[in-house]
Amino acid sequence: MDINITQWALDSYLDLKQKKVFSDQEYRQIIRPDVLRLLTYPNDLKFTQNKFWSQATMGNGIVIADGYKMKWHQIGCGLVQLRLMVGIVGGEAYLCEAYVKSDDKLDKRMMAKLKVYLDLIRKGRFITRGKLV
Repeated sequence: MDINITQWALDSYLDLKQKKVFSDQEYRQIIRPDVLRLLTYPNDLKFTQNKFWSQATMGNGIVIADGYKMKWHQIGCGLVQLRLMVGIVGGEAYLCEAYVKSDDKLDKRMMAKLKVYLDLIRKGRFITRGKLV
């Protein structure tokens, strides 16, 4: 499966990197290898682990079509919960935006943004900044 890097994903990566949310080593050894698992989605067993991968929901159990969350716990010096919103549309993965989950309210706001991102992806109204291989 192709992994598309959207402008939203690139912007959030640069913001998190500038804030030193994760180290270069954590990015190279944990985050990037996990994201590259999307190349073989859904065949990697890690996608069956709910603590790593889950369907995106609006918080009240309503599933967001084509929306998923990649999750990392205890990342960085601050030992934060890092999330990456991913869309799987038309057999391709779209990295949408990464964020630090600080509370449930933020998580719900981000899921609302994911719905908007997925709608824009389906309409072809987004910017791709590259592909991961």
